[in-house]
Amino acid sequence: MLKRKNKITRQEFRVKKYFDFLALFMGFPMILIVGFNITLLIFAAIIYYTPNKTLLFNFKNKFFILPVLFIFGACISVFDVNVNEPNAFSQSLGVLPNYIYWALLIIVLGNSQKLINLPQITGYLFKGLICLMIYYQIQNPIRAALPFLFNISTPNNFAFILICFSPPVLVYLWKIRKNVPWAVIFLVTVVVLLTLEGRRAGTLLTLIPCILALVFTKINVKKIIVGMGTTLFFTIMIQTSFVEEIIKESSPRIHELIYSNENIQTEDQSYLTRRIQVEKGLIIFSNNPLTGIGLNLFSKFETDAIGDFEGSELVSNKDNITRKSAHNSYISVLAEGGLLLFIPFIGILLYNIVNFFKRYNNRSQLENAFYWSFLAMLIHFYFITAIVNVYAWFLIGIVSMLSIQYAKGSDIQINER
Repeated sequence: MLKRKNKITRQEFRVKKYFDFLALFMGFPMILIVGFNITLLIFAAIIYYTPNKTLLFNFKNKFFILPVLFIFGACISVFDVNVNEPNAFSQSLGVLPNYIYWALLIIVLGNSQKLINLPQITGYLFKGLICLMIYYQIQNPIRAALPFLFNISTPNNFAFILICFSPPVLVYLWKIRKNVPWAVIFLVTVVVLLTLEGRRAGTLLTLIPCILALVFTKINVKKIIVGMGTTLFFTIMIQTSFVEEIIKESSPRIHELIYSNENIQTEDQSYLTRRIQVEKGLIIFSNNPLTGIGLNLFSKFETDAIGDFEGSELVSNKDNITRKSAHNSYISVLAEGGLLLFIPFIGILLYNIVNFFKRYNNRSQLENAFYWSFLAMLIHFYFITAIVNVYAWFLIGIVSMLSIQYAKGSDIQINER
């Protein structure tokens, strides 16, 4: 009997370490093993070594109905493809395992309160982000020597990872490790890199949640006043000619967003392209409301009935404008999966949004930092098709784990040691 206990303990210890490495490679999701992202292999190891497979098959909480329905909606969408193009079914079927993996990741993380040490996995996220920031600057020569590394294809992808994990990493360095200099260096580095890349939304959606995660340890009148004062201070600062000149020199795109935003709706091609794709997505949904046109097929659907607004002439006449991605995660899910996929997806997000505010004062500062990242990610979902990134689902899984724990009425912080 004692031998069996020791064996289970070793298994649990192994699973805990796998969660640490899962976090590491969510912060640095660049390694491919025989064509698969390494996080998938680590996830498989977590399932394999979990005693009695309790992480995967525990459905006591009603929340888990939503990821199960998400899998159902994804499957129905694939087998009801509505795009008349060769290989449309195979292209849609090819991404179905990803959707199943994302939903299973939420279920497993949601059942992992006793196996995840939140400060510890945040430390591994920190290591992953450091590797990411270094790798992003020199990825071409490194990939030439190490072909198993994945390419960060766009600055948007780079920014999105930082949006997902910078606030908890900052709180971890500042509050858990008590290393304020490193925390400041980390935040400044992240903001500078995103500014130099011209990531307007990315810079704001990283900086603001980081500040909020540090300031709002609890929601009370004092914290609200401090938050409003901080906002007022930054508002005044950006109005000074000195700060304006610095922003203009470092990133003209961010300068335009702040000081000339009236031009964006009629002149900014990035904004106009997104608006056209939203129109296209709504047209697709109106014709295929229940099951959509099929996963991964948004760019395969063509329509001419888009672009009836001021400024659309700057982008609507470009070649293959309708062959672009949705540029919007919500529109992508709605158009490709219809209501059967969209409703459980939104249900998962709303469940966590409600619990974020409902249990805010019960959770630790680090736990709330993950929610601040989660809210920033949801905003960024509107600007890029980021739902296809596994690290977004990892973050959703972490906040789902916290929401499930605190929805039970527990005031005990999860593994906050």
